[in-house]
Amino acid sequence: MKMPTIEDALEISGIEVLHPGGYELSKRIGEIADIKGKKVLDVACGRGAFACYYARNFNTNVIGVDINPKMVEASIERARKDGVEHLTEFKVADALSLPYPDSSFDAVINECAVGLTSDPQKCLNEMVRVAKLGGDIVIHESTWRKHLPENTKQELSLRLGTVPYTLDEWVSMMKKEGVLDIYYEDWSSIDKALLNIREDRVVTRLEDMYSFKEKYFSIFPKILVKYGIKGLVYLNESNKMFMPLYYNGTFGYYLVKGKKYA
Repeated sequence: MKMPTIEDALEISGIEVLHPGGYELSKRIGEIADIKGKKVLDVACGRGAFACYYARNFNTNVIGVDINPKMVEASIERARKDGVEHLTEFKVADALSLPYPDSSFDAVINECAVGLTSDPQKCLNEMVRVAKLGGDIVIHESTWRKHLPENTKQELSLRLGTVPYTLDEWVSMMKKEGVLDIYYEDWSSIDKALLNIREDRVVTRLEDMYSFKEKYFSIFPKILVKYGIKGLVYLNESNKMFMPLYYNGTFGYYLVKGKKYA
């Protein structure tokens, strides 16, 4: 029986949790990619929080795609509530086969979802394909910041539900697709990654991302129903393995941007 990943728990919770860095990160992406008034593709847009942020704060036209129809429905509703329906469009689509012609967008953005795909290199290939020549490719991704044995990284990736790479590996993967002028920023610190992860309150510790009520009256019961007691134990083990790696700097997040030149 498949065991739940940390990403599975995030999705099954139904609770709105922003990507590490929150809107401060999205603001930074908008600035370094200079997206104001441009045509932007948000790949793996989730519930549409960041796509709507770009539209609202940069007056840019944003198309968001996600493979999960429920996420697309939530994105459309988010755009309606935020008053940016006229600037946004959301579609069900696979990040490994984007339904757009070559050279369609001024900027293509993916926040914390390249590593979620079955083929991260192919995901980057598709992002570059649909970007215009000279367009910006931006990713914000989970990253190994210190050395770990390969077997340890593989097990942690399975438990996380996403595949982190080292910064050098992320940069190399982007260069392989013709992305140059690469610029990056470290967004691993607590004040950058966690403080803005919830819209409803401030989070200062990773273990406080969910409240007691959310954990014991929503997430844990849902995990128990879907995966059984073994799944709940497995998820608890995963969190205990992962948290120290974040606090000791082994694991973190990098923002990486470059331009399409080929």
